[in-house]
Amino acid sequence: MNYKIFLTGIVCLFFSYESYSQQWIRIFSDTSSNIELKKVIEHYDKGYLFSGEKYKGWTYNGYLMKTDINGYVRWSISYGKPSQMNQYTSVREAISGGLVLSGSTNQLESGCTDPLLVKVNNCGEKEWCKIYNSQDCSSWMKDIVTIPDSGYIALIDRWKTGEEKRIWLFNLTPEGEVNWVQAYATNPLFWSEISHSLVMTTDDDVIITGEAYYPDPTYPGKSIIKVILIKVKLDGTAVFEVPWGTNNGVYSDGRQSVVDLKNNIYTAGRRARTTAPGGDSPCLFKTSKNSEPVFYKDLKSTSGLGISTSISWFQDSSLVQCLGWKPPSGIDTTGVIRTDTMGNILNEKVLLINAASGFFSSDITYNNRVILAGTVASGGLIKTYAFKLTSDLEYDSVYTRPFTYDSLCPHPIVSDTVPLDDCEVVIVGLDDAEQHPEKTKLQIYPNPAGGQVNIVMPQYLVRQNPGSILSSTTTYFRWDKTRLDILSITGKLMFTMEIPKQQATVQVNTSAWPAGMYFARVVFMNESVAEGKILIIYD
Repeated sequence: MNYKIFLTGIVCLFFSYESYSQQWIRIFSDTSSNIELKKVIEHYDKGYLFSGEKYKGWTYNGYLMKTDINGYVRWSISYGKPSQMNQYTSVREAISGGLVLSGSTNQLESGCTDPLLVKVNNCGEKEWCKIYNSQDCSSWMKDIVTIPDSGYIALIDRWKTGEEKRIWLFNLTPEGEVNWVQAYATNPLFWSEISHSLVMTTDDDVIITGEAYYPDPTYPGKSIIKVILIKVKLDGTAVFEVPWGTNNGVYSDGRQSVVDLKNNIYTAGRRARTTAPGGDSPCLFKTSKNSEPVFYKDLKSTSGLGISTSISWFQDSSLVQCLGWKPPSGIDTTGVIRTDTMGNILNEKVLLINAASGFFSSDITYNNRVILAGTVASGGLIKTYAFKLTSDLEYDSVYTRPFTYDSLCPHPIVSDTVPLDDCEVVIVGLDDAEQHPEKTKLQIYPNPAGGQVNIVMPQYLVRQNPGSILSSTTTYFRWDKTRLDILSITGKLMFTMEIPKQQATVQVNTSAWPAGMYFARVVFMNESVAEGKILIIYD
């Protein structure tokens, strides 16, 4: 059965006697359900897409809503089934067209969640969905970014059970198949690490923003919570994974980051003040492109509680952050602050007072406005608020000229519920590779050999990235081709051949080779990922 959803964008008055229509404020609510939206992006037609969840009782549906440029709802679609939990944490426009939505689901086990990825076309119609069967009972796809080959990098929290393997990246094909997986922040100096978001750099790497506990010599014998930043190349190689300052005594955690043209990193988060007045400050952290801490700037220096939850660039190279704070003897407040790149406050605007709210997403529009989305608990219901502000942090005006929406969809889009009852369950063979290391190695027979040798190629490819603090292992499940080399004991290349992924065994004629020892290797991405010895003996 389909359930029609009709939402209304309602304009409300806050802190002003101006008429409602003069302020770009929208409240999205449903009288029978809670709506909690966690991501907003500008769509191709200048409308806005909001993703999150819609829930009532024990039914949680992934939720996608489209508004026009003025924030009035055009359509909304729920994805799920009764008594299931499906939640979206992110929405991105796919390079191949349509949208990709990431989140979690409990379809495989009612008491546990697994990462969920849903691809929809430009009409919001499901093209495919995949559930990645994880070991851990509380695994999420926290964020996802598109990459130049039209595939995706997905950020997954708690893919495997264990203190040292909580932050993961999956490299996925445009169809959601797994190319490679890797865990990060696995050094035992990190613990209780959490990931929050992904952002692409100008050199096509990705930055993971999160937090972790890490030893700090200014507090002997103690570990303190710190912003953690991890930079990763698209092949899985970690460039750096660092706490924000290893010995500066700064208690901190991070939520989102952006980069400038030189790949310096600006992170929105929280700093716990350890001197009077104590408390938590919404904070801006700057990190150099080489991972060195540059500065932090408290945005509210006397708040008892506070955190900055989203950050974006205005087109004039200033930064806008959404934050919440509570003065020591005051009330909860949500607002936005615009700063320069040194953290100096240029503008500030209060949005909500005395409301339990969380604003976790923002986007900059084509005409340099900031669109914000967040949730507010009120009267037993969770409602979503959206604000659209100019670069001076004034409410944007209503646009009167007509815009054409959803032109890439050949028919009108109807608000509806789409069942997620045919998702493919993806079994990632990570445990198979770990428990059966022989599947990552060359198998050679007969050995010793005479006139011919058979070489069985690895089922999985494993690249090692060792280091004193930074150490990682990338496991590949899909690849186009590798190269098989065989060298003599003196280093002479005796055989080389490109091997496609589907070719499991290579037969090599060795009848013309002198007797002796030879070395075989599989070369992938200019690295040797598997090696073996061949002994040639003639009767």
